[in-house]
Amino acid sequence: MLLPALARAKDSAQKNSCLNNLKQLQLCYIMYFQDYSGRFVPNNAISTAEDADSWMIGNARTMTNTSYIQTGYLYPYNRSAQIYVCPAEKALTDVAYGAPAAVPRLLSYSIDYNLGSTNPGYIAYNRLKDRDINKNPSPAQHSVFWHEDARSIDNGSFGIWPYGNESWWNLPTSIHDRGCCLSFLDGHVEYWRWKGRVVLDLPLPAASYYTVEVQLNGSTTAADKADLFKTQNTIEPGEPQ
Repeated sequence: MLLPALARAKDSAQKNSCLNNLKQLQLCYIMYFQDYSGRFVPNNAISTAEDADSWMIGNARTMTNTSYIQTGYLYPYNRSAQIYVCPAEKALTDVAYGAPAAVPRLLSYSIDYNLGSTNPGYIAYNRLKDRDINKNPSPAQHSVFWHEDARSIDNGSFGIWPYGNESWWNLPTSIHDRGCCLSFLDGHVEYWRWKGRVVLDLPLPAASYYTVEVQLNGSTTAADKADLFKTQNTIEPGEPQ
């Protein structure tokens, strides 16, 4: 009986540490926002990496030193690279995609793709400044940082298709007792436990490195769709009011 109790205590401590990391990152995000007159920190990603004009640079799958984090725009607000990686993360860098060695990941978190992106392919969703946001959802409901699934994370952007598209673009993690930690524009953080199983059980082969989109269909449960819709309601436009 002692070992399961110790395991639960360890899991709880790691989840709380993850929430604290996100709280610190969100504070950095808000300080940048205030320093730059309501402009969101750049979150410019291509399919393989975050570019040099962004909150961090590089690719979580191949990043083997913290210089990619330290040269990002958020690092000056909290000079700790440790807050960029969850202590529960067990994934290693991927040699198959250019990492010189399989070493522990240095990045677990990514920012909602809509915030701070200038990618012309998604111009309809890009939000660069506070005035670009129409408050659906409200700042207390608008997500910023997500703990992204190790099978999905590459650049520093977390893709969420708007409500009405019944598919996952990127995948949130489920390593915290089938759940995920995330932050919001108003500064608070939350833990969500997934009700369905799509995110948990999805088989994702290495060939899916660039594309993890998962279309929900009639075989998925109401709980699976509820998980997706809850996630979509944290970006603009949220569920129609």
